[in-house]
Amino acid sequence: MKTSLLKLGALLLSGLLASIAQAQSFPSKPVKIIVPFSAGTAADIVARQLGQGLSELWAQPVYIENIQGAGGGVGAATAAKASPDGYTLLMLGLNHVINPSLYKDVPFDLLRDFKTIGRVASGPLVIIAHPSVAANTISELIALAKAQPGKINFGSGGNGSVTHLSLEMLKSRANIKMVHIPYKGISQMMTDILGNQINLGSPAVASAVANIKSGKLKALAVTSAKRSPVLPDVPTVAESGGAMTGYDVSTWSGLLAPAGTPEAVISKVYADMAKVAQSKTFADQLNPQGLVPDLMNAAEFRGYLAGELSKWSLIVKDSGAKLD
Repeated sequence: MKTSLLKLGALLLSGLLASIAQAQSFPSKPVKIIVPFSAGTAADIVARQLGQGLSELWAQPVYIENIQGAGGGVGAATAAKASPDGYTLLMLGLNHVINPSLYKDVPFDLLRDFKTIGRVASGPLVIIAHPSVAANTISELIALAKAQPGKINFGSGGNGSVTHLSLEMLKSRANIKMVHIPYKGISQMMTDILGNQINLGSPAVASAVANIKSGKLKALAVTSAKRSPVLPDVPTVAESGGAMTGYDVSTWSGLLAPAGTPEAVISKVYADMAKVAQSKTFADQLNPQGLVPDLMNAAEFRGYLAGELSKWSLIVKDSGAKLD
């Protein structure tokens, strides 16, 4: 009995020492970050700036590989099958907590097939309107929609996208009726708001800030819990109070690793990611895109993902959203 326990203890100690040694030598070769979206998206921008900082810390190349498809699902499925050694990581985005409620078959489970490393950045959407719309605040928009049910319309980047669901969440909380007009992307939606073909939209701040500052569009509110440093004079939706209290729709980016990746490696990557994210250089690189460093450690990020999966499941169900 004692001999068996001693052997078990020796095996556990051996494994622990091996894990520590692996973390101390990590990385000893190039690291790849899979971005499951196209170049130029928020997740891609965050990954490239983070990768540059990590490469300098590690004295090893950090490559970014864009693998698109299924709203980010193809890249995530690829990362889930990678060797669990820390050399292939996934840059996760908001789409990944919405997709399980939109797609019938998602070939991975975020909480089962991955280990969280941490969240690194976030950013709000902004609810914009053509200047002719007779509302300058969320409270005024709600009053207008109640006075003219079904008369106000809003565009989005597609059914089930965050630009769609952010305003569905507003509709649900305020108990108002507005008509959704889905587009095949944000560009044409922005063109039609500028041309007064549609009334409202809720794009990322970076997509609208120039037209807001020029007066071609007006910003009613940002969708995050805190105001955006890019638009500091624009209130949050939550500041409207009442049913809007606690309203928070933020895009975000965070790192995951395949399940089975040693905890020591997870801790090493997070510690170095935090060093990069807390630098002035990183913040300055993100700011023009309406993004800010926004750290969560592995445990916090895992809890956050569980909450986001639940939250968006209810919003998708209430909206009746269907994929294009």
